[in-house]
Amino acid sequence: MKGRKTYGGNGGLSSLITMLLGLALIVGALIMLVPVLLDYKKSDDTYKKLNQDFIAIAESGSMDESEGAEKTEENPNWWFEDVSVDLDELKEINPDVIGWIRFDHIEVISYPILYSGDNETYLRTDIYGNESNSGCIFLEGGNNPDFNDSHTIIYGHNMKNNGMFGRLKDYNKEGFYEDNQYFTIYANGIAYRYRIFAYHDVPETDAVYTIGFGPDSEFLNFINDIRRRSYLACDEKVSQSDKVVTLSTCSTEGNRFVIHAVRVDAGNYKQSNTE
Repeated sequence: MKGRKTYGGNGGLSSLITMLLGLALIVGALIMLVPVLLDYKKSDDTYKKLNQDFIAIAESGSMDESEGAEKTEENPNWWFEDVSVDLDELKEINPDVIGWIRFDHIEVISYPILYSGDNETYLRTDIYGNESNSGCIFLEGGNNPDFNDSHTIIYGHNMKNNGMFGRLKDYNKEGFYEDNQYFTIYANGIAYRYRIFAYHDVPETDAVYTIGFGPDSEFLNFINDIRRRSYLACDEKVSQSDKVVTLSTCSTEGNRFVIHAVRVDAGNYKQSNTE
């Protein structure tokens, strides 16, 4: 009588070990991922509450991405007449708060701007001084904190959950710019209105991070170089006497994605939600 073939043996044991190792790797990855996700949620909750507590928008000025640009036609000055930002109260939480940046239709980009005089303090620290992967939106340490330099730089992380400046990468999507050309910075009772005129990827050591310009030909050459490298062809005129803000976030390894905007208007906003 012929013996019956058997399968398994050492091969089955090897398969079991491989499966267990695979499961161990998955569990290990999940264990490492959980703190990151919790950190993201904590950051999101923190800034959502700050928006609720310190920003008030009248109904006529309240917009979201689904409404597009139509509502701006009802009151073109809604960005300062219908918006109040209580920076004085916010400074009691952290005196390094110098302003608030808010995009018209990208609701998730609405954050306080902090200034410490360096580019390290708020890289991995939240507004309360706690360690955070998201950090804060913060001003270049070499800039003056009044937003009146010829060239001002503001930094924010490119978070995987689209937090902080994570949504800026959407400007590379076709049609996104058309509905998202403007943002406003609120500081010390003045709302500064900006229109985006250029964006592109740059090395992290690029000359685009130069500050200290005066309203002169050197600054105009800088602006012209920005336009030359931009992915966007914009008709907005920018002169050497204008105020330009650059928003910078991470891109691919060793590179940054930068958005350049020029100040096009300014108006006095309400500084308290109770006024």
